[in-house]
Amino acid sequence: MLTNDSQLAVILDDHGLFATSFSLLLEKYGLFHFVKSFDRKDDFLRFLASSGTQKIYIFLDYYLSEETGLSLLPEIDRLNKNAKTIFLTSALSPLLIQTLKNYNPDGILSKSCNLDTLKSCLASVRLDQHFIDPFFEKLLENHQSTTVRFTPREIELLKYFARGDSIAKTAEKLFLSSHTVVAHRRKMMAKINCQSITQLITFAREHEVI
Repeated sequence: MLTNDSQLAVILDDHGLFATSFSLLLEKYGLFHFVKSFDRKDDFLRFLASSGTQKIYIFLDYYLSEETGLSLLPEIDRLNKNAKTIFLTSALSPLLIQTLKNYNPDGILSKSCNLDTLKSCLASVRLDQHFIDPFFEKLLENHQSTTVRFTPREIELLKYFARGDSIAKTAEKLFLSSHTVVAHRRKMMAKINCQSITQLITFAREHEVI
């Protein structure tokens, strides 16, 4: 069992079944004294805002319904400077894992990791050391590095593009100007040297960015 500074765990995953089962796993093995799971971002943020400066271990799903977990990192840091954020993902894309790694979360775990890996992650994070699932480390080692890096805002835009939303509709939903959305799209296309929005979306899907 971990020490008292790791008593509180919070899970945000919009797939309720996984959130519940992962919560039960943490409780079953006594890894935390209290575990709270959420499937709605707003409820999660309200809870976090009420936590003050208490140390919280946040298990954050990368894929959320309207955005990705990356877009929540600034808000988490603003609401609780002592929060430790560990990403959970079922993705197998080296590009996505590298993207997560670039933003320096406290941990990155596969949703299918075993108990020993989970315990190792918590032990490292408790010592203020970053942890990456060994499975993901091996994945990165065996893959040629890429310089492509999408920002959380760009990934958010990609999700709207992939749903077929127009420039105007995307701009309205994100409170941006159409010019800004077009500029982001142009920049993303330049990053992967593609000529169409279809190619951009295909690239993002193939690399599990969205």
